Amino acid sequence: MCNFEKPAPVHSRIRIPQRYNRQPIISRLVSRYNLTVNITAASLTSDSNDDGWFDLELSGNPPELANSLSYLQGLGVDLLQLAIANHIQSQNTQPFPNKGSNLTNRESASTLLKQEPTYNAIAQTNRVRLQLCILKNYYHKPIISELVSHYMLTVNITSAMLNPDMQDDGWFDLDLWGRPQQLRASLSYLEKLKLPLWLVSIPDSN
Repeated sequence: MCNFEKPAPVHSRIRIPQRYNRQPIISRLVSRYNLTVNITAASLTSDSNDDGWFDLELSGNPPELANSLSYLQGLGVDLLQLAIANHIQSQNTQPFPNKGSNLTNRESASTLLKQEPTYNAIAQTNRVRLQLCILKNYYHKPIISELVSHYMLTVNITSAMLNPDMQDDGWFDLDLWGRPQQLRASLSYLEKLKLPLWLVSIPDSN
């Protein structure tokens, strides 16, 4: 039996233009190219004209990795820093924005379910908006990627703050799209991880 060495992950720092703020770009890297995507740092603000940025660790087969990077470049998403295996290709970059986590200062979501599991709140909707706190000991777990690959959801990140130094907890504002049973299962998974979770809205299916 041949033993194939697992390809080294691709580390890429990408800048997301504001016009793509409502596009599930990272979700598509998982669903279209069968990648495992771990977000190791991020800054994205929905009510700002500034571009967002993400630090990604991409794992997958080399052809799929190459196709995914071509997809990002075709969108005009800047690949600010890229390392493939031991070969590093770098461009002029600016340092990370020096922003501390403002999770404690953010306005609480409209519904905080304390007494019953979150997934019981979903009836027949196809979209759930939520705010998810990423505890610092989960920084190396590809949670968003697993929501896409395991539960077949489309996940759009509308706001995010994840500090690269991993000193503080981070957060994501997410739109989850899928069938009701998929949404229920995905939120059950998040609850089992014991990640703080606030439902923002559960629109009607009509």
